[in-house]
Amino acid sequence: MQRRDFLKAGVAGTALSLAQGAARAEDAPATPAASATGEDLGRNLVVISVNGSLLGSDMVDKYKRNGADVWLFDGPRTLPAFSRAFEFLDRESSRITLCRSHKEILAAKRDGKVAMVFGWQDSEALERESGNDWRDHKPPLTNLRAFYELGLRVAGLQYNMANQFGGGCLDPTVPLTIQGKYLVAQMQELGILVDCGGHIGEQTSLGILDIARRPVVCTHSNVLALNDNPRCTSDRVIEGIAKTGGVFGVTAVDGFMTWSRKDAPKAMSGPFPPRAGIAQFVDQFDYLKHLVGVDHIGLGPDFINDLEPIDPSKSIEFPPEMTYLQPVTLKYIEGFESVDGLGNVRAEFVRRGYTPEEIAKIFGGNWMRVYREAWNS
Repeated sequence: MQRRDFLKAGVAGTALSLAQGAARAEDAPATPAASATGEDLGRNLVVISVNGSLLGSDMVDKYKRNGADVWLFDGPRTLPAFSRAFEFLDRESSRITLCRSHKEILAAKRDGKVAMVFGWQDSEALERESGNDWRDHKPPLTNLRAFYELGLRVAGLQYNMANQFGGGCLDPTVPLTIQGKYLVAQMQELGILVDCGGHIGEQTSLGILDIARRPVVCTHSNVLALNDNPRCTSDRVIEGIAKTGGVFGVTAVDGFMTWSRKDAPKAMSGPFPPRAGIAQFVDQFDYLKHLVGVDHIGLGPDFINDLEPIDPSKSIEFPPEMTYLQPVTLKYIEGFESVDGLGNVRAEFVRRGYTPEEIAKIFGGNWMRVYREAWNS
């Protein structure tokens, strides 16, 4: 889910005049103390695809305690927000580090540190109103290069609703616009992994997949065929992501597995569905494994610890067909409410007969492969 604090404050940062990033780097060789090669090490990392929680030592504690290696952070959009993120990383530098490359993630693992990767769930910071020039220059002048140099490595275009780049999941028939096509091409040239599905509408997602020249992912969504919620993703988009070599990340958000469009009339009064559990979460993976294969699925829990209560009667962005009244906070599935539930998820995969190799791919190996293939560093 989207952050509601400092991440959207202010105006997008001014472009930096830093040197162009180097061509894709090879994985660093293992240190003498490491028993695995860089490639093998990457296959065995645990990646939490999207965690927009507040930056704090308690979150680093959870990652360390549960063997989670990569925190894809729903990251800053403004210079003040980047400054706060860098200050947090400085305070916790003995335990967590910002990583801008596949090689740096492997190095963080060898050093016993959590790797943080900056990502965006939308590209509002690149819209015309945010100081980017889409009118008087061809090609357009965007601040994307500056954000890349600051560490941005994963980005979506929309958050539920349409913008100048295309349609959100609540505007599924809106196509990818001419600005959106340019932005996708710029991201893939720079080495920023493009995120579609989930928050992004059907037609816009298909447009992204049609022009993709590198792997494209969905960092966090659920399966529309299993539950008719507008926040879920169709089989054809999931299959398109897999054809690019990408990965589909499954969220642990309860409502996306238990609440559907037909439930909208009772969004304020109930009765509300019982919470999903670990079994229903892994059902999503069973379906996806059959649909696209184990090489194209991963964890995308979408954790956040500071979301304001959602009242669908007052929200356009989270309407009754997407969610129901949750006066306290967003509900996650029972047993996987935070990184502390990783062991419960792993146990269910084992119970269902997934092999150690398959579990390693789902828990992070697939994400690491895509990072290596999509980034220029």
